[in-house]
Amino acid sequence: MLMRVTLLTMPTSIDPHTKTSSLPRKQTSTPVATTIHLIGNAHLDPVWLWDWREGLNEGISTCQAMVKLLEEFPETTFVRGEAAIYAHIERHAPSLFEKIRELAAQGRWDIVGGNYIQPDTNLPTAEALLRQFVRGKRYFRQKFGVEVTAAWAADSFGHSTGLPDILHAAGMTSFAFTRPQANILPLPKQAFWWLGAGGSRILAFRPYDGWYTCERANLGKRLDACLERARLEKLDNVAFFYGLGNHGGGPTRGLLRQIREWTQSNPDVHVEYSGLHAYFDGLHEELAGKPDGFLPEHRGELNFCLRGCSAAAARIKFSYRQAETALLQAERTSAATSLAGGIAPAALDSAWDGLLFNAFHDILPGSSIERALDQQQALNGSISVQATRAETDALTDLAAHIDTRPRQVPTTDEHPLPVPVLLWNPHPWPCTLMPEIEVSLDHRPLWTYHKRPDAVPVFITDETGQSCPIQIVREEHDSMRDLAWRKRAVTPVTLPPMGWKVLHMGLAEKPVEPPSVENPATAMGDDGITNGHLSIRASVGNEAVSFLKDGQPWLGEGLQARVYEDPWGSWGGLLEEPESWLLTNELERWKIDAVKVLETGPLRAALWVRLSGARSRIELTFRLEQGADSVRVEARTLWNERCARLKLVLPGGGPADYEVPGAIVRREPCGEVPGGRWVRFGLNGEAAGFASDALYGFDTTADEFRATVCRASRYASDVRTTADEAPWMPVCDSGELKFRFLLATETDSLPRLAAQLESPPVVLPVPATEGPLPACGGTLGIEPSSLRLLALKTLGDDVLEVRLQSAACSVEHASLLIQNTHINLGTIGAGEILTWRLTRTSGGWQAERVPATGPAHG
Repeated sequence: MLMRVTLLTMPTSIDPHTKTSSLPRKQTSTPVATTIHLIGNAHLDPVWLWDWREGLNEGISTCQAMVKLLEEFPETTFVRGEAAIYAHIERHAPSLFEKIRELAAQGRWDIVGGNYIQPDTNLPTAEALLRQFVRGKRYFRQKFGVEVTAAWAADSFGHSTGLPDILHAAGMTSFAFTRPQANILPLPKQAFWWLGAGGSRILAFRPYDGWYTCERANLGKRLDACLERARLEKLDNVAFFYGLGNHGGGPTRGLLRQIREWTQSNPDVHVEYSGLHAYFDGLHEELAGKPDGFLPEHRGELNFCLRGCSAAAARIKFSYRQAETALLQAERTSAATSLAGGIAPAALDSAWDGLLFNAFHDILPGSSIERALDQQQALNGSISVQATRAETDALTDLAAHIDTRPRQVPTTDEHPLPVPVLLWNPHPWPCTLMPEIEVSLDHRPLWTYHKRPDAVPVFITDETGQSCPIQIVREEHDSMRDLAWRKRAVTPVTLPPMGWKVLHMGLAEKPVEPPSVENPATAMGDDGITNGHLSIRASVGNEAVSFLKDGQPWLGEGLQARVYEDPWGSWGGLLEEPESWLLTNELERWKIDAVKVLETGPLRAALWVRLSGARSRIELTFRLEQGADSVRVEARTLWNERCARLKLVLPGGGPADYEVPGAIVRREPCGEVPGGRWVRFGLNGEAAGFASDALYGFDTTADEFRATVCRASRYASDVRTTADEAPWMPVCDSGELKFRFLLATETDSLPRLAAQLESPPVVLPVPATEGPLPACGGTLGIEPSSLRLLALKTLGDDVLEVRLQSAACSVEHASLLIQNTHINLGTIGAGEILTWRLTRTSGGWQAERVPATGPAHG
């Protein structure tokens, strides 16, 4: 319980066993026009101008100081969030942790935020943001017995339009934040209702000056301004944040003296040492006596500020996205394979803790020092390894339960057997695609085909033993060029929802006829490729890669790579200077200096293109599959610039639809903005789609769409510099960066195309076993197609948790199909996020909606 203590009045009694979040409002004998809730806090960046070791240990020091202050001044209160910091204190300072528990039980230490760490709220996925609260609230529930409902974002750089629905799904009812400040995003009042697309309604508050901390002096002037603003807005309850912060700190004796002096000079004001839960309780009580519409409503995002962070330090962003994708995929794959009798899923709690920590608003946005970002990038790599190991364990065990024996057996004893290859679809919809499969055809190189490796006959059979059409493509290695051993091929396949197929690839006993393909993918001379529907051409000396759709120009002049001057620090312009997010000074427009057709079909054609500038270049491998209406591109950037930004540029501007955490938002051209997996933009009255597995920063103009690849800004820098200034100071992202993207002509399927780009099917050679499961099967599907699977995980034997979000525009009925069993989940509203617990009983699966605050949630 957090109590609000009226200043200069000592509490007469406190129940140490009280564990709710707030007390009934203190009654006074005379009406009070304005109540100022003093929110003592100590914002602490666990990583910023220091590394995680110093940051977390400062959490111990700050909380030690605050405990001593609260013992010395019994009327004061303090707020502290972030389970990661509490867990560090619990591990390394257990006696301090117990004192904090006692103060929390007394109502003087408010457990706020509800998250694991204060994350960036524009860049992670909806599920990764929701897990911040799932993980944090579970910790606070277990350790303190409190249900945190007041979210707190002291310093995050803007907030996604989907955040209200994420907060609501996590059981949060209120939200205090500081950015963007009023000069960037004006709001009618400090307090307002923030409405989500899914029908959520969060009571929100942004302090009048957009500031969570204070200096040691002039607190009285800030209180004067706070009171003036409250009276102007006719608010009876306002929150006033004070305390030293950024590297810990918190309230000081000097600040308490200033508060006491100001209170004595303003006897008509009710000043309370309070907390976020108590403040929002007071505001709710106030609203009960106000007319409807007293507080304004805000729909949409709370953006933008510090826009440089959507693209700063691409290397940490790329590795975070890989770790996030791998972890979510491993978790749902492990849960799905358990439905088919697989092993119990591996524990991934430590990997999740690492991922949540790396979503912190100075790590993922790339605004920390180089040494700290290097450490967190290494953590991202560890998370990816843990996730891949868990997924591989689950799929290898699944394969042991499948009949993976070859359907075609060689006629001679010495002829090598074909290799079983398990294909796994990690998505809850059928996927038709063309995976790459590579195996060793024998245990030794094939000397029979020495110096004629292209003559090696290779076959692939499907789950029924029928031959599949294949196209041999280049292996991943560059060894033994004249001596065949391993072979790599592509073949079309359709995989069941969250399901598998077993193919067999091997050395044929006789030559294999090439497949007969209608409208094959093929080369167009030595500088282009086509699949009959889409065509791509790149000519040396040109500035753009050009495209045709059905013989007509598509994407205007084509794809360009441009370098823009970007002299701003990590955050961009700290004063939000328009030139820092418009970036109009073009330095270079790279030219094509090399082209090579790599694959000539018939199933897939590939074109390698290099665009170069004076010091840097980007290599793009375009792939066109037979019958496809999208282009997949593998990109490799070699970056050696300073105070510059690389953008991929396409014709087609105006308003664009952006996938963001928990929602889709339409934005008019407004400079650099954060985005997610995909963007849908206009082109001559038609829509075109862009998706990537790594990029977060985008912008549109009246006639162009641009995606930022990387920025050469100085680490943790807040000053504008020139390229030749202090050349000994390192800049971000020098060297090689790899990512993938796609261009789509049909944008209705763009969300699924983006998901499959980021999470392609798993291709895993496995042993041949005589398992009870068939060579093709599925585990879990979702209906209707507008539902997004956010999470699938096991909670124990025969218990699953499923979390869905609707992307529809109206209420719809949700259902699951688990191993041919239809399970009705009930209705789900547009944009709504809901969680169900599924229990397998003797009578089948039983579905139960999980309340947002339920103990099993997460």
